[in-house]
Formats: sequence, C-alpha cells, structure tokens
Amino acid sequence: MVKSRRKKKRTHIAEDEEGPHTFVVNRGKLGKTGLRLMLDIRKCLEPLTARNLKAKKYNKLKDYIHVSSQFGVSHLLLLSKSLLGYINLRVCKVPRGPTLSFRVSSYTLLKDVVSLMKRAKTTQNSYESAPLLIMNGFDETIPHHKLITTTFQNMLPAVNVKTIQLNTLKRALLLNYSAETDTIEVRHYSIAAAPVGVNRAVKKLMKKVPDLSRYSDISEFLTNGYFSESDGEEGPENQVVLPQSIAGRGNLKSNRSAIRLTELGPRVSLQLVKIQDGVGEGEVLYHSFVKKTAEEKKELRKKIEKAKILKEKRKKEQQKNVEKKKKDEAHLKKRKRKAENHEEYSDDDDVEHYKNEIGEMPDAELLLKTKRTTRSVDHKKDGKRVKFNETDNSKTKITHDKKPKVRGIAIRRKKT
Repeated sequence: MVKSRRKKKRTHIAEDEEGPHTFVVNRGKLGKTGLRLMLDIRKCLEPLTARNLKAKKYNKLKDYIHVSSQFGVSHLLLLSKSLLGYINLRVCKVPRGPTLSFRVSSYTLLKDVVSLMKRAKTTQNSYESAPLLIMNGFDETIPHHKLITTTFQNMLPAVNVKTIQLNTLKRALLLNYSAETDTIEVRHYSIAAAPVGVNRAVKKLMKKVPDLSRYSDISEFLTNGYFSESDGEEGPENQVVLPQSIAGRGNLKSNRSAIRLTELGPRVSLQLVKIQDGVGEGEVLYHSFVKKTAEEKKELRKKIEKAKILKEKRKKEQQKNVEKKKKDEAHLKKRKRKAENHEEYSDDDDVEHYKNEIGEMPDAELLLKTKRTTRSVDHKKDGKRVKFNETDNSKTKITHDKKPKVRGIAIRRKKT
C-alpha cells in the first residue's frame, strides 16, 4: 500500500508581504561601530527589511531607487559619516521624497544594552512580526513635526485595533521628542504580560512542579518565605484587562495582567538637520541651522527650476545622439554585408561600360594598362620569386626576380 506524502506545514508567523519594506544601507566608510549600528537598526525593523543586504562601493542612490520598486521598498535609511566624525542618518521616501536628514548625536549598540541586563529576554520568535510604533512628544501643529510622524508611521505597517492579534505584538519601537534638547530618543523594547495577583510561589508552580519534600503541606510552600505583598503586583497604570488570551501561563481572556517592557537596544539620539523635497536632493523645506528670507527662497526655487530644465534638455540631446549612433552603426553593418556579398570585379564590366559610353571597343593596349593584378596564394616561402595572377580570365602569368640583374655602363673620359 502506497503511503501518502506528508506535506510540510508552516510553523512560523506569516510576514506581511504587502506592508512597507525598508533598505538600511551605508554610504561610504562608517567604521566598525557604525556598521554595527546599521545592523542593529536592521534588527529593529525586522522582518520587513533586507537583513543580508550588502552595499558595494560602486552602488549609487539611483540603483537602490530602481530596485526598490521591484521589491516593494517604500523607505531608504542611509547612514554616512561626515568629515567631522559625526554619523548622519537620512530617511528617504522613495521614489519622490521627502528626505529627512538627522545627525546621530549619541548611540549605544544592542550588545552593550544586553550586557547591562541581568536576564536578557530576547527570542527569535519576537522578530517574526513588525514592532509596534509609539511616538511621544511631537506637536502636529508644527509642520516639520507632522512630516516626521507621517514618515515614521508609513515606514511600519498600520495597526487595526479591531482585527489585531495580541500575540503578534511582541516588540515596541519608541520615538520620544525632547523639547529641551531638541532631539528624538529612539528606544527598542520587548513586550511581555504577567498575571496580576499571583505571588512568586504560584508562578513557580505554574511553570514546573518544584521539590516539595521539605514541606508537610503545600500551604507551607506558599507562605514560607515565598510570599510578599508587592510580589507580582504592578502599578495600576501598567495593568490591563486582556481582550484576548496571550501566550504565557495565566494570561487568559478577561483576566487582569501587567504589561512589562524590557529594553532590547540599540539606543539612538537623533537631531533633525534638514528636510528636502526630493530623494537626497531638491528644495530645502526646513533647516534647523540656516534660516532664509522669502526672497532668498524664491531665488533658490528659480535656480532649481532652471537646473531641472537644463537637465531634461541634456537628457533629450543625449538620447538623440544615442539614436543617431545606433543608426550609423546599423548603416555601416549594412555596407559591410553588401561588400562581403558583392561579386569580384572583372574587366568585362569595364569593356561594356566603355562600349556603352563611347560606342567603340577599347584598344588592347588600354586594357593592358588598366588591368589589376592580385597576389597569388601559391607563392614561395623563401621569398626569392613572387608570382602574380591577373584578374582577367586569361592564364598569362607575370614573374620577376627579387634581385634583378642590371648591367652597368662604364663611361671613360677623353684625354685633353
């Protein structure tokens, strides 16, 4: 009896392939810590980012923009290093912009944050779904604040409160704006839930059965050094009633649980420098250090428009030159083919042409002068004698010596 093949089932959570995707790449040399920061940022944005993307020296910004449409990439995060040693971060919305330019004022790598923790609560399952974006301190009445919030919100998939599964919310990405320092603090946390009102002993029983040989009754285990009033309790601001059951013991539907955040890293402080209209170029919509008047802005817009018109004109000229070059090459190829397929020249054509033009047959001496000769293939290799074959149908051969014998003539002077 033939056994049916077992089909492999998908055990991981399906990624949102239709959501926004990102490329995090470096532009130029960053150094070891800068490259490590780039990898940590990729880790934060998983799984909707290219994890193993490698940027090469000859790759340009146009290459990433061209490829982004094929892979559904909506944002580019470009890290570069300035001459003064600062690391700059540019967040570009492809394919038309805008571009937010930040200066990384300070940062702490993921491995350094984890090393400071007593117990690191990081699992690979927590990176199977996109993080939850939390933004705090931004004033949407300010134009550049509103642009920052919309850019980062569009970078991550939107959350539908009615259809969201709480088990998929395992990480949170926090962007907190500080008005005092004018910086944006970026933090990355893991989300966990713990049931409220359960002491440490009960939690231990829920995980695994402990050694109870020292106790005569289970009540001794629950009350003998394992219970405290504040054990397992959290503040009321951290407690919620679960609308769904969450993975973990005791996190059942309609039960009260405490939400705990554990920092994963990295820590990044960003300072906004400027906002441009296009992708890495175009009109400067906002600059935190340079302020310009309305007249200066108008002059800049005129310059940008002139540059765009000139660029389009050059593109058209280049396209015409390329088309002309292709036509010339095709014409040359056609001429070469005609020359290859053309028949060998014969003297009979000259005789017919002479007869048609003048009305008489040409003289024999005239034909002999105009006959062309071609080098024969069967010439000798020693080079002493070379043969030539005539192009006409006659089999007459003309030969000559390499060293012709010429007799000298001696002239004597008469004595006077």
